[in-house]
Amino acid sequence: MWLRYILLRPVFAVAARTKKFKLQYTGEENAPRNGPFIVISNHQTHFDGFAIALALHKTLNHNRIIPWAKTDIARGREGKLGWLLWRIFDKVPIDREMEHELTPAIMTSLGYLRKGEVILVFPEGTRYPYGEVGPFKYGVANLARGAPAPILPVGLWLRKEDGGVQVNIGKPFFMPTKTPLKRLSELEDRVEERFSRRVDELKQWSEGVTRNRKGMKMIASLVGMVLQNLEKQELSFDSFCKLAEAEDNRFLQDRVLELLPNDWRKVPAKRPAPPALAAPPVQVPAPPAIPEAGEEGAESTPEPSG
Repeated sequence: MWLRYILLRPVFAVAARTKKFKLQYTGEENAPRNGPFIVISNHQTHFDGFAIALALHKTLNHNRIIPWAKTDIARGREGKLGWLLWRIFDKVPIDREMEHELTPAIMTSLGYLRKGEVILVFPEGTRYPYGEVGPFKYGVANLARGAPAPILPVGLWLRKEDGGVQVNIGKPFFMPTKTPLKRLSELEDRVEERFSRRVDELKQWSEGVTRNRKGMKMIASLVGMVLQNLEKQELSFDSFCKLAEAEDNRFLQDRVLELLPNDWRKVPAKRPAPPALAAPPVQVPAPPAIPEAGEEGAESTPEPSG
């Protein structure tokens, strides 16, 4: 798959320079030259994945970039080109129609990171219009919490002056340490909390690792240690994949927003609509009572004459 990317990259590079895309990028020097790391970006166009891959071309001389991709692409709902590329390149499938797609996606991503690859995620889950950064979903936050790998933020937008694609690469970072996590501190079972602390300790150690090939191989081995320790712990992988909290999503969203033009804003998460109030029952007036014979106002039956 990596060789296929290398062979097709000149084609993508030529397409990026056409009038339709006019790709430009900045901050290339911030990207590690080797994996593993996680790329997070806002989502604007169908071309975003290609644009980021071309901006990270020096890294991708040695490693593959594996995107999280919705299975709608494989169903042909994103056009024939998307359908073709789904079959050419590796990806982490995300089925939005399934309730439990998070766990296998994180498990697959950790496996790629362990091999030194680069994972690309668009945390909004869908494209948003110019000037808006949508709320981030929990998938990337949980992956970032569970893997001691650096996170590379990217801001992407369509330039107003010429409509071209602009990519701005930020500096890599690690998720801030939380000891203990709020959710875990409330659990009776302390296994999850101890495991979370262990992951945070590995991340703190990783922050001092040089971002050269040797250092990134060490980080890849740390991801492997997380997976090995997970197998030894009395901790379900499903619980491991739900370590993030709401503020983690906001933290990641802010890191991407910093790389976008000043007039951009965060779109708040939609709150579930309140349940509709039941309409009051229609009061149907009861029919007037028919008075019985002998009552006042009742019509008397005439007696037969003698």
